Amino acid sequence: MRRRWRAGRTQRDGAPDRNILAAIALLAIIRARLAATLLAAVAAVALAGAVPAQAGAAGPGRAFFGIQTWTVPNAAAVAMIDRGGVGTVRAVFDGPSLAVPDDGERWARHDALMTAAARARVEVLPVLLGIPGGHAQLKRPTTRVSRMVWSRFVTSVAKRYGRGGTFWAANPELDPAPLKAYQVWNEPNLRAYWRPATDAAGYLRLVKLTRARLRAVDSKATIVLAGLPESRAGTPMLAYVQAIYRQPGARSLFDAVALHPYADDAPAVMYALDSVRAYMNGHGDRHTPIWVTEVGWATGGPRSPFTTTRAGQAARVGRTLRALIAARGRLRLERVTLFGLQDRSYRANEEPWWGPRTGLFDVAGRPKPAWRTFVGFTGGRPGGRLRSVARSR
Repeated sequence: MRRRWRAGRTQRDGAPDRNILAAIALLAIIRARLAATLLAAVAAVALAGAVPAQAGAAGPGRAFFGIQTWTVPNAAAVAMIDRGGVGTVRAVFDGPSLAVPDDGERWARHDALMTAAARARVEVLPVLLGIPGGHAQLKRPTTRVSRMVWSRFVTSVAKRYGRGGTFWAANPELDPAPLKAYQVWNEPNLRAYWRPATDAAGYLRLVKLTRARLRAVDSKATIVLAGLPESRAGTPMLAYVQAIYRQPGARSLFDAVALHPYADDAPAVMYALDSVRAYMNGHGDRHTPIWVTEVGWATGGPRSPFTTTRAGQAARVGRTLRALIAARGRLRLERVTLFGLQDRSYRANEEPWWGPRTGLFDVAGRPKPAWRTFVGFTGGRPGGRLRSVARSR
């Protein structure tokens, strides 16, 4: 019997072939579903790029986003941080200014910080830094006496502001927001913070001592290693991490590895984090999280890889946050802190450099475009301004 092909179907004695019709119908359904899937994917990509706040809100929680200030933040700064939807503020708790636990005046700035943070429900990440009686933040414990002084200092911080601390008992009107995590020192892979030479074994001895004192006060305290930058002024970031892991028993002494991956843009930031994560994974430590406790870009100062325009700062913040949020599972990334909230004036006899211009607000208290970009990820409100910190002339 001869068949004729007409309009996509067969006829046999004038009757349709049911198998062919079924195949055609199935093909049409498959095409429709593929088209719908492709359209949805394109729309999702466009939405993710256009609305970072939704991407951030759907992923990490509020505490994931942090910011640091040059000085202990006051109530107005904490209020702005809260308004911006930022959940963590990193602040220095320095031994030289907190040397006498019973002297209320010495604790006043930190009391005000903890009060404002409790009211705003913003977490405080303290950086424990400097020996009481030392010069600024540069003196580290090297003798038996200085180690005893350091021990008293970190114990006093935990007893005052930690879980069940005396500060909360003395202020029952506050809903307690105790310190739960403590960062031990800052950038010890730089000679400026660890003189006369960087020494991972010596730093880890300080971590061991600090952990013992903090855990004696709070058995659940989270111990965070000092943030490590990549710099030619000290030991490279990855080399220092490797030196820490080579120390016997190192892994039992800390709960998070902290990094300061300052770089020219997002790809280099991600390369630094991926390198450290790969090393940790390769040495049997897939579970310890990474915290980025400083990263940022300047809008002024001498030319450097970290200096750009205001628009460039906003673009780099956006690209980096987008990449970090997307990679947080692979990296086991738990916190990202931008440095910093506001620019500061150069100090007397201070050589100009990029650091004092990394703020998301300028010295006059006006927000830069990067603040709006940051708030786009946190889901907060970008309006308002801070008080001026410009030095009077």
